Amino acid sequence: MNKQIKQVWILTIITGILMIVGQFYWLYNQYCYSVNEHTALLTKQIEILEKSEFEKRNKQLGNYNNYRIEYKSLKPKSAGSKNDQYYIMFSQNDKDSIMNKSQSQSQFKLSNYEKIADTIRCNTAMIDLGIINQAAKRFKAEKFAPFKKEKFDSLIQANHIEIIQIDTIVTDSVLWGSIYQKEGSFFNPILKTTYPYSPLDRKSVIFSINIPLNPIIVEMGWQLVGSIFLTIILTFCLIFQIKTILKQRKIDELRKNFVNTMIHELKRPVQTLKMCIAFLKSPNLVKDEKAMNEIVIDAMFELDNLSAYLAKVRDMTRADYEKTPLNIRSFDLRETIEKIIRLNVTPSDKEVSIKATFNSDNYVVTADPVHIANIISNLIENAIKYSQSKVEIQISCTLNNHLLELVIADNGIGIPANEQQRVFDKFYRGQTASNSNIPGIGLGLSYVKLLTEAHKGAIKMKSQVGTGTTFTIEIPQ
Repeated sequence: MNKQIKQVWILTIITGILMIVGQFYWLYNQYCYSVNEHTALLTKQIEILEKSEFEKRNKQLGNYNNYRIEYKSLKPKSAGSKNDQYYIMFSQNDKDSIMNKSQSQSQFKLSNYEKIADTIRCNTAMIDLGIINQAAKRFKAEKFAPFKKEKFDSLIQANHIEIIQIDTIVTDSVLWGSIYQKEGSFFNPILKTTYPYSPLDRKSVIFSINIPLNPIIVEMGWQLVGSIFLTIILTFCLIFQIKTILKQRKIDELRKNFVNTMIHELKRPVQTLKMCIAFLKSPNLVKDEKAMNEIVIDAMFELDNLSAYLAKVRDMTRADYEKTPLNIRSFDLRETIEKIIRLNVTPSDKEVSIKATFNSDNYVVTADPVHIANIISNLIENAIKYSQSKVEIQISCTLNNHLLELVIADNGIGIPANEQQRVFDKFYRGQTASNSNIPGIGLGLSYVKLLTEAHKGAIKMKSQVGTGTTFTIEIPQ
């Protein structure tokens, strides 16, 4: 059984871990997907702003709107060789199609390029002439309307995009288009952008912007709430399953302990009854009237104990399935206590002293007299059982403000602090009782608590090892 329970625990824990890990893995992928989607949208927005920035500068050029790419070969008969040179020529009007060498500040030389159809090849890179054309426009804009980092920063900020850092740089090689890189940490993603505002001059601006998480979290809101809710339910079910297994295991242990204790407790009355039967079979012993009376008294005592055990088991079993029935009526509690003290059976090996004190002459209470008598009898029985040879029991009753307070104190062996929380549990017996071989089945105090709560009352306990134990019962009137 223990092996099977252990296997169930292991499988349950593994299943729970796999489920939780699966949920987190799914959320992780969803988060990464959402971040990539928002990064793509942010990239498109940045591209539009870059285009807008260039168009604003391009409108400031005035008449400097003409340019063309001009081919000049170093070797006239080897057109198309890798040593061919290309120039981007700018002019203020259509007549000045090509500037003089003295105006070299208005031309840009593309050296060591090779023209192939509508493209130009530099080493192994193929560059479309349309890209060259766009780069020429940006070169022209930079010459006559220089790029301003502050204006570009303001343009980005005006579109509710948070820039962390912005700098202008000169790259080692020509960048024909913007470069976008996602950097930063998992919960703080950053989009790093390199924007070549003048590719032919290798001039670029590099800036980093925060990828906002609020829209991502809002977009994942239902998924996140659903996943957390599902994880909580799964965790609760697993915990409930483990608690149920532990409870079943505890019940199984209680059942085994109860059976063993009952067998041990029933041996004594059965052995006594067997002795009585054996005595009745002997003709000589039957004639001894004194011995006969002693045997009959012992037999009746053991039968009473046996009946008491069976009655407790019956009452506790019935209490698990239905409310404890009460026969409420008014009776004199003082008279009941005095009768219990008078009829109490004292063990031959102990000296018992029971004293009761009352704060008034009128002790008419409303309760079930049989159950109240059983409560007092059980507490007195326990006080005698768990004490040394000299037993002193103090019983005091107080009836004030519609509340009955019944206190029973003894000078017994006491209850250790680590056992006091469990003394009212069914079938629980302390280590001291087990080691001292004191008879009992662990139902006395649980039975007392059951009857007290059936009267809407409460029971309290104070105990110290070697000093004694005090029980206080409060029942409303």
